[in-house]
Amino acid sequence: MGVQGGTTPTGEATRERIVQAARELVIEHGYAGVSTAEVLDRAGVSRGGLYHHFDGKDQLMAAVVEAVERDFMVRLAAAVAEQPDPFSALCAGTQWYLDECMSSKELQRVGLLEGRKALGWEMWRETVTPYGLTMLAEALAAAMEAGQIERADPTALAHLILAALHEASALIDSAPDLRDERERTGQAVANLINGLCAR
Repeated sequence: MGVQGGTTPTGEATRERIVQAARELVIEHGYAGVSTAEVLDRAGVSRGGLYHHFDGKDQLMAAVVEAVERDFMVRLAAAVAEQPDPFSALCAGTQWYLDECMSSKELQRVGLLEGRKALGWEMWRETVTPYGLTMLAEALAAAMEAGQIERADPTALAHLILAALHEASALIDSAPDLRDERERTGQAVANLINGLCAR
């Protein structure tokens, strides 16, 4: 993330304060409505402290999106932990993701809408993909090993499913009736996942 030099425990705590302050402000006001001065004021950090860790506002936003994605993956893992088998976890996880797209203001504003607008599609995708991609590829590989879905390259398949989920989230977030769109999109995603089943 462009950290200059080594990171001491104190330096890491400062970085975390900056990221958390930016995270809160972006949720409240959107990326365009937040200045670095406001972030520094809330974090209680000097401008020099900011530029020790980040090259600018865009890089700070990438760190915010990354933090949101990390927390999201932890909650997703907990949400599917009790599922009886890999395919059930895959089905439950994709639907849980769509529910979060509808209910989580942080995911809507930071992970999806604001992240895309602020970083641009390519940088946003590079920031969010490693987190979901690894977990999804592992779930797909496990379902293949269990004979539940047809064999394919799990990483390539994970990329395609993530792309579908990102588009599904955009449909939900932009719909005039979120619940209606969630139901329709959820059924489409379920059909997509069910289509992977081994024949």
